[in-house]
Amino acid sequence: MIKFGGFIITYNRPEILRDTISKIFAQTYPPEVLWVIDNSESLATDYAIASLQDSRIRYYRMGYNAGPAGAAAKGLEICGKEGLDWIYWGDDNDPPFRVDCFERLLDRIDVNPFVGVIGAMGQFFDRKKGVVKRIQTRLLEKKETIEVDYVAGGKCMLINGSVARDGICPNPDLFFGFEELDFCLKVCRKGYIILVDCKLFLEERTNHKRLNFERPNYQKKENLSREYYSLRNLLYISDNLTLNSMKNKLVLKWLAKSIYGFRYGFRYGFSNFKFIMLAFYHYLKGIKGKTIDV
Repeated sequence: MIKFGGFIITYNRPEILRDTISKIFAQTYPPEVLWVIDNSESLATDYAIASLQDSRIRYYRMGYNAGPAGAAAKGLEICGKEGLDWIYWGDDNDPPFRVDCFERLLDRIDVNPFVGVIGAMGQFFDRKKGVVKRIQTRLLEKKETIEVDYVAGGKCMLINGSVARDGICPNPDLFFGFEELDFCLKVCRKGYIILVDCKLFLEERTNHKRLNFERPNYQKKENLSREYYSLRNLLYISDNLTLNSMKNKLVLKWLAKSIYGFRYGFRYGFSNFKFIMLAFYHYLKGIKGKTIDV
């Protein structure tokens, strides 16, 4: 019998969290234990969890906003020490999109003895260019499972308990942005593989009408602070994993993006330029953690 549990990361959203927890326990294969890793400064989430009176729910209060990266590192540490065989890494606003996600993913874990992570959706990652690459739908249609480079946030990531007990975790200093990528690249470096279930993947794409979606080369961003964290953290990841080619490509690409943004007007272009330059500056100065609001 698999000992299955997990953790959810939350920040000041007790009502959304309660709804997500109910959907997780409504899975056809629910976790035996679910840790809530709370980044909130107030006690509202603590009270909300206590009101549920569910012995399967455990609570850990970080005491400050450690971001998704810091909270995930703590969640993996706690779940690893509990001796769980498989660990769910979840977010408070992203429950599994199907009621049988966990059951179907856990049915796939014996495909390969070196499976370290399995998820409903994943992506390739070009380590030379620092670019996320979309998996083509036609490739998913040919296979039952496919090996990927990482499972992004909210895509029902399940982690082999041995990975957590090996001390593999995202860098807490990243705070926010590509913490799942940082984690998954480390998992691969340790000799584990990362799988996604192709049928679940296709069902999710069908639901969102994205079977034939093509990612544009550049898109105007609604939240430029996310761009800041993306660039800064990708640069730190390139250093941590000694991917020098990736770092060089990132510098050239993002310098070009800092100029290209002006095609959307001076106000947007200036803000875009400012956030990108700030990311470069903080990287060069070694400034990590939370620096601006998301």
